[in-house]
Amino acid sequence: MSEISELFKSTSLDSFPAEPSASSSNDSLLLDSFSISPNLIFLSHLSQDRPFSREAFPSLPSRPGPPSGYTYNREADRHSLRFPSGHRLHRRFVESYQLEDELGSGGYGFVMTARHRSSGREVAVKFIIKSKVPDHAWMEDELLGPLPVEVVLLQRLSHPNIIKFLDLFEDGLYFYLVQELHGSPWSSSEDSTNSMASTPCLSPSASERSLDSVEPTTPPPTGLSSLDNPRIKGVDDSQSFEGRPYHYSKPKVTRRASYDLFECIEQSEDRRLSESQSRYVFGQIVDAVDYLNELGIAHRDIKDENLVIDRNLTVKLIDFGSACAVDPEKPRPHYEKFFGTAAYASSEILLKKKYLAAPAEVWTLGVLLSYLLTGASPFQSAREAARGKVILYVPHGTTLSKNAVDLIRRCLNPNPESRITIQQIREHPWLLPPVV
Repeated sequence: MSEISELFKSTSLDSFPAEPSASSSNDSLLLDSFSISPNLIFLSHLSQDRPFSREAFPSLPSRPGPPSGYTYNREADRHSLRFPSGHRLHRRFVESYQLEDELGSGGYGFVMTARHRSSGREVAVKFIIKSKVPDHAWMEDELLGPLPVEVVLLQRLSHPNIIKFLDLFEDGLYFYLVQELHGSPWSSSEDSTNSMASTPCLSPSASERSLDSVEPTTPPPTGLSSLDNPRIKGVDDSQSFEGRPYHYSKPKVTRRASYDLFECIEQSEDRRLSESQSRYVFGQIVDAVDYLNELGIAHRDIKDENLVIDRNLTVKLIDFGSACAVDPEKPRPHYEKFFGTAAYASSEILLKKKYLAAPAEVWTLGVLLSYLLTGASPFQSAREAARGKVILYVPHGTTLSKNAVDLIRRCLNPNPESRITIQQIREHPWLLPPVV
């Protein structure tokens, strides 16, 4: 049996170890009709009514604790008005982290930056409102009870282009999902305080709500000057993308500028990336999606706002609240409900047909590649998206390579059975290194 399939074996609670070990993988996390057994989640921060209490995920130095005779202020609304009045933060969280700026908000939570008191490391903390997490976004753990699917999946994933799980806390109202903070602020602090457009969303916009009324946003074509390699503010094109990291000062406002790919594209001089930049960014995303697919996981809401990017153009996929997971060695199931973003919905989803997650994921990659290369959606309307009628708006005086156009069209084939697969994307000539 493969290493992957070993992750999906159900095990008896009798075999659960008395003490955690690095190689243990006995937790059984139930999803639909099968069990996932990822690495153990060792959490000491969960509510007192949880049946087990275990040591924290050891990604950061040990918790420092307050000085003798001193206690940290736990009043939540002194950090953000999004907390209800009188709410008190988890004591161990406050002892470990100092909350700072707000990054974004969404349907069932909000994200803030924080600083780990012992190491000084900045992190992102996602406050997930328990009462607003939809039914499909939970997984049942036999020991710890229900946990958001995002928590369970992120804890077991390890990939350079997927955001890293660091820690988890819980109180009566929230899960506190602590993750690495990745990316560079692409808009000025003034822009970020005045505009909500760059606010990264927290997942599921469950799209049983009408897909008919939502059309992909297509910016009008603009007559831009010819630039083979459009410059992105803050990116030195003469430097290798693998080069030394950039250092930037922290915005002096409580609302942090957006770090996502949407804002990166918006702040580029052509509101698009060059082919070489797009290839570098897109290749990382494809690698992450292929990794997930091998594990039987589909993100189901890939879009520019769910990708954070730094000044070296290193991207990481975030927000797994809409994700689904199946046994990779069994036939993939069809789905009826759509939990992503309508502008990225595949042809079969727009036509209200049952769909497979993997081909629908490939479609979203085609839409995303169009945004990278042209700054616009490849479709003028949802009706044309359902038909797979691709129209690429290329700035005046510029051209796209035949291979780039071919890859977009293959990803956006309206027939999911004929659509290119994620493995075939990896081998497409546009992503292969040039022959010297």
